[in-house]
Amino acid sequence: MSRSRTGRRSLDRLPLRPAIALLAVAFTATACSDDGSGPSGGAAAGTPRNGGTLVVGAEADPACLDPQQTGQLAAVDITRSVVDTLTDQDPKTGKIVPWLAKSWTQGAGGRDFTFVLRDGVTFSDGKPVDANAVKLTFDNLIKQPANGAPAYIRGYQGTTVKDAHTFTVKFDAPNAQFLQATSGVGLGILSPATFGKSNAERCRGQFYGSGPYVLDHYTANQEVVLKRREDYAWPSSLDDNKGAGRLDKVKFTFVPEAGARTSALQSGQVQVAKSVQPTDQAQFTSNGFHLLSKPAPGLVPPLSLNHVGALADENVRKALLVGIDRKQLVDTVFNTSYKPATSVLASTTPYYSDDSDKLTHDPDAAARLLDEAGWKEGKNGIRAKNGKQLTLTWLIPAPLPPVDEYVQQQLRKLGVDVKLKAVQPAAYVEQQQKGQFDITAVAVTRADPDVLRNIFYSKGSNLWHLPASKLDTYLEQEASAPDDTARRAAVKNATDWILDHADTVPLYEGSLVHGVSDRVHGLTLDASTRLNLHDAWLG
Repeated sequence: MSRSRTGRRSLDRLPLRPAIALLAVAFTATACSDDGSGPSGGAAAGTPRNGGTLVVGAEADPACLDPQQTGQLAAVDITRSVVDTLTDQDPKTGKIVPWLAKSWTQGAGGRDFTFVLRDGVTFSDGKPVDANAVKLTFDNLIKQPANGAPAYIRGYQGTTVKDAHTFTVKFDAPNAQFLQATSGVGLGILSPATFGKSNAERCRGQFYGSGPYVLDHYTANQEVVLKRREDYAWPSSLDDNKGAGRLDKVKFTFVPEAGARTSALQSGQVQVAKSVQPTDQAQFTSNGFHLLSKPAPGLVPPLSLNHVGALADENVRKALLVGIDRKQLVDTVFNTSYKPATSVLASTTPYYSDDSDKLTHDPDAAARLLDEAGWKEGKNGIRAKNGKQLTLTWLIPAPLPPVDEYVQQQLRKLGVDVKLKAVQPAAYVEQQQKGQFDITAVAVTRADPDVLRNIFYSKGSNLWHLPASKLDTYLEQEASAPDDTARRAAVKNATDWILDHADTVPLYEGSLVHGVSDRVHGLTLDASTRLNLHDAWLG
């Protein structure tokens, strides 16, 4: 589930490819309100009204819209309004609350979950949202590659339908994260007609949800347009608006260049500019604009390390881990609202623990580790071993963010030559799937520590070629823990292992920040920073 590094989101796949890849996530931070109570909240703006088209300047064409195939924010910001979920998650408390399911119970041992659906809900194709539709949704989700949403139902044993409204989802082991996962669009409920379509057709938008908006059209590399569903009447229990969406249409226009998005917001061409750069944020705090932001939970933006070649050596990975000056990075590239990473997980993630003692900047230790690994100082300050320089290729989805260049400079001081390879998103996905990189930068936004299993489980897609280890056991224990105490211990064991073995290099922690016109009211971000358009309206 990604992110100047302000223009980037995690990209899962291309329409015609069965495997999943991810883009980096870069976050921007601010001290502004993130709960919708400011200029976008609607309370001070008068009575909500219907009508109009909201234009959103988005960072990139998501390439695939099907929530079962992609978890990138560029896609789910769109599909969040097309597909409803069994539950929702309160962004303030983290509590799981009703949506399509009006109630649920968890069986003894945490292996089965019984849900009762609310009445009168239909998909946009007119079919009822019933227990059979839920069963088909999950039965088909588990067939997708085990990354992203499919990983959340790993161990799925099937769904038993009791009647049209009641069903039980069963797993082969306790599944501590499943209830939270049912609040994410990846586990959104789809019409049975969806599964008669190919994966490629579904990527282009040929799927049917029960949300307040439906797809009008998707033009590659240009725009996605959603239109209001007039008969919608079953929103999340968290929403103020209990009926249909208030906007006639929502247009996502793709503007990859961050500066062009902010210019479009200033000129009124768009009413929302996603992922505003830190240097541009101040101009949108007044004079007809405001910032919509939320601290991003989940896996912090890191250096994601391919455990082959030079990086198969733990000492080399450890040298990168302690060789990064995170405070200097934040102070130089971002602003004081950012924080150096203190763990693999963001501090807003449930079960987070402070591991900053494992992330201290120690260039002398980094030099010793590289010496021990046989990489000695060589020509032009670049270390070499057996006549070969220590050169690492960093695969980056274009455009190149400034933070990457600064990290490159820090690593060069250690004698590591990092080649920044910025390619178009399609090429990025393909090359990442083939392992044609030493470094990428993948973060996952989710208000649950199970993001660790998505990335570091060697039995999953394992893009980083991690060897099987005790980490797999810790991640399995985290997912199947019978209680909070056991889960907290498993998460701590997992994060300790990841840092002790330098399986990734956490960089910084921040928030997602969008620039918004004061004409826009009621627009909020959900618990995992997805756009919630149902309450939004134009003044």
